[in-house]
Parts: sequence; structure tokens; C-alpha cells
Amino acid sequence: MARLGLPYDSDETSLLLHHEGFYLQISFSELHPLMVLHLARGLEKPGTPKRKARLNDLNLKSVLGSHAINEEVGCFTYRAAHWLEAEITLSRFHEILGRCTEEAQRGYALLVP
Repeated sequence: MARLGLPYDSDETSLLLHHEGFYLQISFSELHPLMVLHLARGLEKPGTPKRKARLNDLNLKSVLGSHAINEEVGCFTYRAAHWLEAEITLSRFHEILGRCTEEAQRGYALLVP
């Protein structure tokens, strides 16, 4: 299992840390039993037409979450929301995080030469 880095920041509903080369934000909804994972990584020249086309293709095929490019900040992001129907165990959390990390890595690799 991958180890999580030390937190950069946190509040009552979210935690920001470094994980597998990404900034990882884990947020929990106050209104619904949702856990949202955001993985972000810097990206030079984010808004090229070729990257936008690849990003669109990624999102057409992605089942777990969505890929995006933030041109203002200059980063790639992957976001996945998980409905928590029952108490989450550490092993289940690592399983979810592992799948999201793999999908974010796959998406980022398709955008970076």
C-alpha cells in the first residue's frame, strides 16, 4: 500500500497532502455521505488543442471520475466522488485511492509527452 504524505493543510471537511507526485485533496460533504478525491499536478502549456482533444477522449472513456485542465493555474486535475453507504475501512480507502491514483496517472501520462 502506498503511504500518504504529511498534510499541507486541513479543515473540518478536507485534507490536502502530497501523494504519488500529485497534490491530493480529500473532501467530505457535510450534506451527503460523499468523499471526493481531487488529484492535481502541474502542466506546462495546458491549453493546447491536442491536449484538449486527448482530455475529451479521456472523459469519454473514464468511468470512475473526470479529467480536467485548469489553464489559469496550469495544472491537470482528476476528480472522483464516492458515495459512502457504510463506514469506510482503511483497506477500502486504500483501494479507492489506488484506483483514483492509477486513473490520474494514466490521464496525466496521455497529456505529457
